[in-house]
Amino acid sequence: MKKLVGSALANPAQVNPAGMKARPWLTPLIVFGALALLPLLPGVRYLLSLLIGVYIFAVFAMSFDLLMGFGGIISFGHALFFGIGTYMAALLVRYAHLNFWVAFIVAPSVAAVLALVVGAMTLRVKGVYFAMVTMAFAEFFRILAEKFSNVTGGSDGLAVDVAPVWAYGPRHRVQMYLLALVFLVACFLVLRRVVNSPFGRVLVAIRENEGRAAVLGYNVFAHKLVTLVLAGVFASLAGVVYAASENFVVPGVLGTETTINGMLMVIIGGAGTLSGPIVGSAVVRLAGIMLSTYTMRWRLILGLGYALVVLFMPGGLAGVWAKWGGLRARRQRAKVGA
Repeated sequence: MKKLVGSALANPAQVNPAGMKARPWLTPLIVFGALALLPLLPGVRYLLSLLIGVYIFAVFAMSFDLLMGFGGIISFGHALFFGIGTYMAALLVRYAHLNFWVAFIVAPSVAAVLALVVGAMTLRVKGVYFAMVTMAFAEFFRILAEKFSNVTGGSDGLAVDVAPVWAYGPRHRVQMYLLALVFLVACFLVLRRVVNSPFGRVLVAIRENEGRAAVLGYNVFAHKLVTLVLAGVFASLAGVVYAASENFVVPGVLGTETTINGMLMVIIGGAGTLSGPIVGSAVVRLAGIMLSTYTMRWRLILGLGYALVVLFMPGGLAGVWAKWGGLRARRQRAKVGA
């Protein structure tokens, strides 16, 4: 028994107190399977439409979490890259007559170059100054989208069939749903690999103590710049899929409200995690829609709920789950030791 407990404490990911091999991938696989089979249920077409938005904004929130949660970089202009992805997809399909998959490659490339330029110009400043400068960049592009109405449609928006033929329109909601779900899972796996890599660990070290990381020889500016580029790429990819799901774009996707929503998703779900923003996206997107069906003051209720989460759950919902899981693990070890 002592040998078993010692092995579990040495590598808790392999053995649990019951003596069985732990399978950390089992729960996510079950959840993914359940979500993939959801379209088979009757009367879920409206729910599928809601979940498409949840999955897309979950990727946007994860990209913001890469900046804020792992890098400690707070940007009020992250919607810039989401909007660039959205508009690039719409404009490429409308005027260049390219398809969704070409836009899916070109848009993040443009976003990466833009993030590189913006980062090189703004990362020299820190804190609130960086946040305000990035917001100014986003507002600049939002105004451009409004003023060049002959190209972008202006405030009236631009209607264009971005989605692939097999996933376009209400009759193909199931296909669009599966595309958004696979997109979310793929982005999650890639970002998890990034944050668990040596680069990700250095990024966390920079977040915790930037001066000490610099003394140890790490190039703080280069790490932050790469992080901004990566976050911009994933945000733009979310924008491309968003354009495909809506087939309609407006300048509001570049606005501060989009960034604030992403920030709320990260804070409510749990900053510094990747699963937290997914949960936060579900809460922010679904709670607003559900509350709006019952009361006209739903924004007030939602704002109060956000304030309570920040005050009493600073680690977000993921933090509460982690504490509960740690408490249960300690109780199980105590039972085995007894």
